[in-house]
Amino acid sequence: MRRFLSVAAVALILAGACSSDDDASPTTEASGDVGLAAEVELDDGHALVGRLTVDADEAVAPEIEVIGSERSFEIPVEEAATSHELPVAGLRAEQDYRVVVRAGDEEVDLDLQTGKLPFELPLSVETADAERMSDGFTMFNLLRGGDLLDPGDPELAEGEEPPPAGLLVAVDADGEVVWYHQTPHPIGDVRPLSDGRILHEYNDTGARIIDLLGETQQEWAGEIVLGPLEIDEHGRRVAGDDAVEVAVDSMHHEVARLPDGNMLTISTEVRTYDGFDEPLCDEAAGEFDGSYELIVDVIVEYTPDGEIVAEYPLADYFDPVNEARDQNVCGLPFADVFPNWLYAFQGNDDARDWTHANGVVPSPDGEALTVSVRHLSAVLQIDRETGELLWRFGPDGDFEIDDPADFSYYQHAPEWQDDGTLLLYDNGNNRPPADEPDYSRAARYRLDPEAGTVEQVWSYTSQVDGEPAFAPFVGDADMLENGNVLITNGGYQGRDDGITAQLVEVVPDGAEGGDVVFEARLDDPEVGYIVYRAERVPTFYP
Repeated sequence: MRRFLSVAAVALILAGACSSDDDASPTTEASGDVGLAAEVELDDGHALVGRLTVDADEAVAPEIEVIGSERSFEIPVEEAATSHELPVAGLRAEQDYRVVVRAGDEEVDLDLQTGKLPFELPLSVETADAERMSDGFTMFNLLRGGDLLDPGDPELAEGEEPPPAGLLVAVDADGEVVWYHQTPHPIGDVRPLSDGRILHEYNDTGARIIDLLGETQQEWAGEIVLGPLEIDEHGRRVAGDDAVEVAVDSMHHEVARLPDGNMLTISTEVRTYDGFDEPLCDEAAGEFDGSYELIVDVIVEYTPDGEIVAEYPLADYFDPVNEARDQNVCGLPFADVFPNWLYAFQGNDDARDWTHANGVVPSPDGEALTVSVRHLSAVLQIDRETGELLWRFGPDGDFEIDDPADFSYYQHAPEWQDDGTLLLYDNGNNRPPADEPDYSRAARYRLDPEAGTVEQVWSYTSQVDGEPAFAPFVGDADMLENGNVLITNGGYQGRDDGITAQLVEVVPDGAEGGDVVFEARLDDPEVGYIVYRAERVPTFYP
């Protein structure tokens, strides 16, 4: 049975605190004697995150300092209250820390010792130039690559709990884990929110907002995981009891919060297409009835209450029957890989993964949506008000480019930049010419829709021991606050050196396209960890 990806999305306002005095007005200064008391201990079941409670006789906004041998930092508290409960995050494993709390003339000095990580992270840092790196921690999900291709039915001893399938970590510049979150079901897309909470997609069927303690603040789930696939193979309910239902089949690859508070995601549907003159997927001609059941993506915007306010079915923009450029209909041959498993689990073994969209972002002016459609090597620009297709970028699209190899192929993670350029992770599957070695890269383009031309303004191909990187699936490229680019070569396959994923931060200049200031490698081929996307989190306490 297919293992579900776990839903994740929650909320904690780090600067604010819980108050037991609803009538207390905010203050900026405390009197000398405030009756200060504080306690800190590791959160239940967690090795790195402390739960700090602060109480006082009057409303205070305490000063909190965390002191460690490698790193010290402050936890800001903006609002005064008589009672605060705060996470202490950003700590390394098996270390001693002091947590100093001050208010008025009083001070409480506490000890906190972190524990041993409950997992092994096979991460090695090859390069770390901290002075040139963009500040913060690198947060990424970990998926067990072997499980994705052949999950099987895990055999557990009687009474044994299944291991967590979802793992999200944050590491410092040395590659040391300073925060993590584990869930029963796999975690996909993840992003820090401006208020300090973390939004993540899970199980390809839902989303959660969590706080640094891992507690769910909000959750959304599709109809299938709240219906026929409500219970997983271990008898556990996949979605939380308070999950808000959204009338979609799935939520996959992208879950984002828009400026107005609405949510943006990608879902799927199955459509039957008739009229194919000949089989395209190696079927015997005499057994082919001229039709295919195709899994097609749908871009969905919904409110926090789960109401769908807009849908953009990608079936409106492609024609697999009459357009040769849209006839890559065979999909991936893995029944246990999304989206195949979602429909096969319900008895539809014939549905084929056709479009496989993997990213959607608003245009810079907010009036359009930019959608990455992996299996057709296409990036679409869709008018949000009318649903009209404005343009199609890619090797079979509306733009001319000097060298066809410079288009993006099977790309991921579109990201618009302040100067109007578009940054992509270009996986490079089926890149021409066919007799040249495959390679993946980050690429940045300037598109001119009126002229139908595109200029590649920058690209960088990561290296692994002097050889160009090729990650045929998953991946990401993010512009960081200091202008560097964080590149996730998330899915290496079959390398003799055992490397399965690579994170690279480059200063995007020079003849080779970038100067590497950070490189970390995952190299445990037995587990086969892959990384969908990585994010740089400037601070846990905005």
